[in-house]
Amino acid sequence: MNKWRCNVCGYIHEGEKAPAECPVCGVGPEEFAIFTEKVEQRQPGKRWKCTVCDYVHTGDTPPDSCPLCGVSAELFVLLLDETVSLTREAVAEAGMDTANSAMDKISYGLYIVTSIKDNNINGQCCNTVFQLTSKPLRISICLNKRNLTHQYVMDSGVFAVSMLGTEQTEAVRRFGYQSGRNVDKFAGIEYLSGQNGCPILTNCLAYVEAKVLQTLDVGTHTLFIADVTAGRMVANEEALTYSLYRSKKG
Repeated sequence: MNKWRCNVCGYIHEGEKAPAECPVCGVGPEEFAIFTEKVEQRQPGKRWKCTVCDYVHTGDTPPDSCPLCGVSAELFVLLLDETVSLTREAVAEAGMDTANSAMDKISYGLYIVTSIKDNNINGQCCNTVFQLTSKPLRISICLNKRNLTHQYVMDSGVFAVSMLGTEQTEAVRRFGYQSGRNVDKFAGIEYLSGQNGCPILTNCLAYVEAKVLQTLDVGTHTLFIADVTAGRMVANEEALTYSLYRSKKG
């Protein structure tokens, strides 16, 4: 019996053929590959990054559509993995293609951003959460306009951020690879309602609650600037980063 691995979320399926749909992230059989030592040791192909959700596809060409956010191939950029010595000539020849690869080296954390609307809750995985100022304590998050959580934050003006530990990769798959329009992401998940009503994962490393102060339209996304209204450390452990998650997935 063969083992099949999902190229998107890393789920392993056993059977004669790939499943019709990944039970974790929902992609079709075309995103599965036979899981063998030979496959693991193959030379990597070109890497294409979705400019909307940061999904990375490996292959000679970008996918027809992103399996995570659904955008078409023209919204993928090629990541040029070759390295060069930094010379005047290299700087003069640099352009957008090489800039995309440079941007891929920016370090990100992985967080669960949650919000509430009309007593309904939702959450999503987010890699763009950062502190702006200390006095007042102010943070910012950047959410895709297509996401349900974006709608909730826009309407309610409040959100919470749960910080993840290094072993909480399953939370990334649950909150990042499926839409709250189709599934209840909190089914079977332990959480508490914060002071602003937004859900907080009980097994997070830490959390903050925030109230939106200002929004900025940045194209496919909205940048939310918010005042922190409450927060607490839960466990003093190492946080999960995007780089660490991708290394565990691959």
